[in-house]
Amino acid sequence: MKKTLVILAHPNIEQSVGNKSWKEEAEKNPNVIVHNIYEAYPAGNVDVEKELKLLKETGTLILQFPMHWFNCPPLLKTWIDNVFMAAHYSDGEKILANKKIGLAVTTGGVKERYDGSYGVKFEDVLAPFRLSVNHLNAINLPIHSLHGVMPGQIKEEEVLKSSKEYGEYLKNNI
Repeated sequence: MKKTLVILAHPNIEQSVGNKSWKEEAEKNPNVIVHNIYEAYPAGNVDVEKELKLLKETGTLILQFPMHWFNCPPLLKTWIDNVFMAAHYSDGEKILANKKIGLAVTTGGVKERYDGSYGVKFEDVLAPFRLSVNHLNAINLPIHSLHGVMPGQIKEEEVLKSSKEYGEYLKNNI
């Protein structure tokens, strides 16, 4: 069985509420590799060959990140631009074809902000990611999310519950 690769893209994981808890839960699973790209690439220069090697050695891919202004953090966007492009077009081998790819996303905004009352729903905001997965001929997994993840805004019990659910999400999608 190939391991699941979690690309963790949080610019300050130690200050995180949700993503840090999810990371700790993911690291409990011996079939999951958590790859913190902000730690691996502090200068922002993604080693595409290293990333392609990781993708070839693993099965499922999870992109875990906090939403920043209705998008992903900048280093994850760079990672996606460079790595997805290379994975799709290098040497005629489509590295991500038929692999399962999921999104694990936290938001500072409360869940109601994404119910359509602002003009779009949460799934709409994430549509470019899901379209990219389709373009790669990969398989979209359900989205795992936690909303309202701001200190003083969310209860610790909610974070812990979501972390346990994330652990199950990872286990069920390997």
